[in-house]
Amino acid sequence: MSPLPTLPLLVDAFIADTAHMTVEEVGAHIRLLVFAWRSPGCCLPDDDARLTRMLGLTAKRWAALKPSVMALWQRNSEGNFTHDRLTHEHQFVTSKIEKKRAAGRLGGRPKSLEFQDQDKATGSENGKQNESERKPPTPTPTESPLSPSGEKIGGFAEFRSAYPKRNTTFPSTQAQRRWLEARKRGAKPEEIIAGAKAYAAEQQRIGNVGTKYVQTADAWLHQQRWRDHAPAASADAPAPAPVADETWRERIQNWRARGGHWPWRPSPPPDDPRTLVPQHILNEFGLGAARDLPVLMTGTR
Repeated sequence: MSPLPTLPLLVDAFIADTAHMTVEEVGAHIRLLVFAWRSPGCCLPDDDARLTRMLGLTAKRWAALKPSVMALWQRNSEGNFTHDRLTHEHQFVTSKIEKKRAAGRLGGRPKSLEFQDQDKATGSENGKQNESERKPPTPTPTESPLSPSGEKIGGFAEFRSAYPKRNTTFPSTQAQRRWLEARKRGAKPEEIIAGAKAYAAEQQRIGNVGTKYVQTADAWLHQQRWRDHAPAASADAPAPAPVADETWRERIQNWRARGGHWPWRPSPPPDDPRTLVPQHILNEFGLGAARDLPVLMTGTR
């Protein structure tokens, strides 16, 4: 049996992370979470062949699911895939088990008072505080950076107003937590808000506003998606480096899986006549006529 046979599941956070995924993608993600939980270091190998065997999928099917599923994972310094929340829960559960084991080795009993600092025993013989002594004032708790309250977070209200509407209620509590996490990592409110406005404009253009295809705000913040909408490079900037055919194919698969989201800013999306995707790659995906279409709007998506 696994040393940690129980995997905690934070339901709200899990739904927020996977709301944009298909049932098949969610199933693959859950199975990978379980395998990582049972693995040393709480991680997955960067090996498509092993991941395919873990999931019981064909290599072709995994190639189609991978962009969406692995977007929730990160590579560590050793080249393995990790999941921030899963790692945190693994460390928390492991710490509790170690504390219980340590208490068991001591017989589960606190040390006798004779071995403790006698100067710290301020109560009376019956264990109650002397009535003549005044209780020390209870310190006023400060707001935890991960437990925000109300709308007192600088810039968050403007972000919420700018973010595109979805077919569900705005996840205020979770989004505020993710906002503070992003700020703690060094993100500036203005760049997040600018990214939200650009994302809203993009979703408006492709007709996703008010539907399930708009990503939940907390998941959008957790994945740092405002970076996808950073200002385009100036005309004097050097041309982007050549891109391998396999990278183009992976980007197009991810673009389709995410309902039209195209984060690679140097090039317009594949269905835009100005796209930088090579013609032979467009032909593979049935987009060969994209460059024959008239340009109907300015700017890139």
